[in-house]
Amino acid sequence: MAQHSLSAKKIAIMVSAGFDEAQFIDIQKSMMANNGWLKVVANKPGLVNGARDGMLGMAYPVDATISETLAIDYDGLIIPGGEKHIATLSEEPHALRILRAFLRESMPVLLIEEAASMLDQIEADVTSSDFDASQAIDCRASIARAQKDASMTSSLAALAEIMHSQEEEQAA
Repeated sequence: MAQHSLSAKKIAIMVSAGFDEAQFIDIQKSMMANNGWLKVVANKPGLVNGARDGMLGMAYPVDATISETLAIDYDGLIIPGGEKHIATLSEEPHALRILRAFLRESMPVLLIEEAASMLDQIEADVTSSDFDASQAIDCRASIARAQKDASMTSSLAALAEIMHSQEEEQAA
């Protein structure tokens, strides 16, 4: 399989306090190495803290708030693991709205560890007429999942592959 790049792609990384800082740093390094743009989208403006080994991690600047973010402004979405942050995002209507929008438009999404549970939350909470649970199932081809020990490089390569496939489909 050919390697596809995230070069010149604008990727949103959706976080709240308590996200897995080690995963975040790996993603950040990989995106920088591939000349991609990683934008931190969080539930609160200012700074957001990661977590490392159950302890408070470093603070990172927020580029955009979840309440003001639109999927159309990005080429893909990454949600890192971290139990506390996933619990917060799962209760945040705007976070679920953003994930629904990426799924509805079959845009690439990388869900790491606990983040995959947000799909269940979306399917359980679906009540609006413009999005139904069958769409979430139909567009799972645009979702990449990474487990705890997965290499971020290979996980981001999977995201790039999804983007490349979609670009080829649109060109055809």
